[in-house]
Amino acid sequence: MAPQQSHSLISKTFACCALSFMLLLMCMATGRQTLAASEAITPKAPPQLKPFVATYMITAMGLEGINVTNSLSIHANVKNENSNPGRTTQAYHFKSYSMPIGLLAFKKDETRDEQSEGIILDGKIQPLNYSYLQIRNNKTRRQVELSFDWAQKEVTNHHKHKNSKWRMPIPQQTVDKLSYQLSLMLKLAGKPENHFSFHIADGGKIKEYNFEIMGEERVYTSLGSYKATKIQHKRYKKEKTITLWCAPELNFLPVKIIQEEKGKPTFISTLTSYQEGMSRN
Repeated sequence: MAPQQSHSLISKTFACCALSFMLLLMCMATGRQTLAASEAITPKAPPQLKPFVATYMITAMGLEGINVTNSLSIHANVKNENSNPGRTTQAYHFKSYSMPIGLLAFKKDETRDEQSEGIILDGKIQPLNYSYLQIRNNKTRRQVELSFDWAQKEVTNHHKHKNSKWRMPIPQQTVDKLSYQLSLMLKLAGKPENHFSFHIADGGKIKEYNFEIMGEERVYTSLGSYKATKIQHKRYKKEKTITLWCAPELNFLPVKIIQEEKGKPTFISTLTSYQEGMSRN
């Protein structure tokens, strides 16, 4: 083959290779654009809660003292015209009941019943009603009810044991002091930043609970061991530190909680039983 023909053939081969490479780059770019467009059209679904019943044992100074049962039920496909006209959401009912056991039951005859009802909208908790009832020695010691009006962005506080009622404005995404536990579970499922906070309607005030993710640790309970996310927060204007270990395999349900306060005993709450279920349609 003549040198001129050989040079021409090499040039044509190089040109074909260059064209093929450019076409490949264009296809890759088009594929990335198509994937990006697909992700924009179908955004990631928000995290969801599952109904459950969980029981905890609270101990102090090594002595068993209080049994706590938390239960969550979920109602699917509920329309709430008051707060979200025309939108279909999930409704929840979260209940916490505690009572003393063992030696403490002889010294302190007291039960506490907390309940929160509301909706779950776009992976966020929106409470509608909250109630707290404390009974000691067969007498009502404290009874509080909160009603949330999201159209007016205010909450009504009714202290029945004091026969007093008042209203106060609330910022968006405010929760009550029970349903914040559900907000925490949803927040962790969404892989948040290491620092985040919630607004809590409590005691006629809006309190801010600030949380910090401390890392991961393995927690051992009577049900077995769990790889858990360790979280810490300090209560509003108090020298009280609360540390929680939330297990991803239980939808970030707390499996252990330690409450420490200067000059007071340390309380340790540990998960003793867990069952998924109770959902009602």
